[in-house]
Amino acid sequence: MEKLPLIEMEALNALTNVDSFHDEFIIGELDGTVIEKTSEDTEYSNPVRMNAMLVVITMQGTSRFCLDYVSYEIGKNQLVTIFPSHTIQLSYVSPDFQAKTLVVSKSFMDGWIEKRTPSMLNYLKLVRNPCTALEAKEGILLADLIIALRNKIKNRNHFFQREAIQVGLLGFIVELGNIFMSKKDGMIPPSFSRKEELLNKFLELLFIHCKAEHQVAFYADKLCISPQYLSLILNEQTGRSASKWIDDALMTEAKILLKLPNTTIQQVANELNFSDQSTFGKFFKKHKKMSPLEYRKS
Repeated sequence: MEKLPLIEMEALNALTNVDSFHDEFIIGELDGTVIEKTSEDTEYSNPVRMNAMLVVITMQGTSRFCLDYVSYEIGKNQLVTIFPSHTIQLSYVSPDFQAKTLVVSKSFMDGWIEKRTPSMLNYLKLVRNPCTALEAKEGILLADLIIALRNKIKNRNHFFQREAIQVGLLGFIVELGNIFMSKKDGMIPPSFSRKEELLNKFLELLFIHCKAEHQVAFYADKLCISPQYLSLILNEQTGRSASKWIDDALMTEAKILLKLPNTTIQQVANELNFSDQSTFGKFFKKHKKMSPLEYRKS
């Protein structure tokens, strides 16, 4: 199976006023007025998996998106942090939406940032909610740091431009960590009920195993509960059954794989552990009302 690109450019096609360092580090702005179709439909955009860290600071307007099959809504003065390998799909962007966006490819971070800020980055990776409300002073601080980073990208004559950008990015991430830790629950792990814990563990398992494991019984067994109880919990907590969660996750993965060039539908079916291409085609058409080939061409 062909590897996913470092940064899915489809996920960045709404960026305006862009400055880029070798397509590894990108700073831009999201403007709702340049996004022609705003829709309530969850098919507003194709799902993408970005091999990059994405940071969004909203200035105004609203947006809704799915991250790893979970829906979120953001408004003014919110910070969104999305880490490499996670799946994102836009479902709505208001015409007045404005946001500053920073995208850092995994290749730019690997072997450098993690060695310098291990405890802080590990904490960030464990943050369950990717959306954080910002105080006015925090938004101003982060916006100023983004401006400084943009100036470093524009300074093409700097003999150590990559290193200068890396140092600036490290400062930005340190401030992000400080903001997270300063929040009310920054130092104390959040308290979850037993059912909430099971939901969180199910979502973690689903993210890891959904391509290979399609049966509710697999996830229930991992959680040491019955399939019936798992479905009951998910219905109570989310309004969706376990089988619905699994099917939706599979469809998200299928859409990502079908958009890869030079990948056959048979290869997609194999990657998603369907017995054959026909079975995969029937599954896809049942949920999308079109065949995998029709979706690929659309």
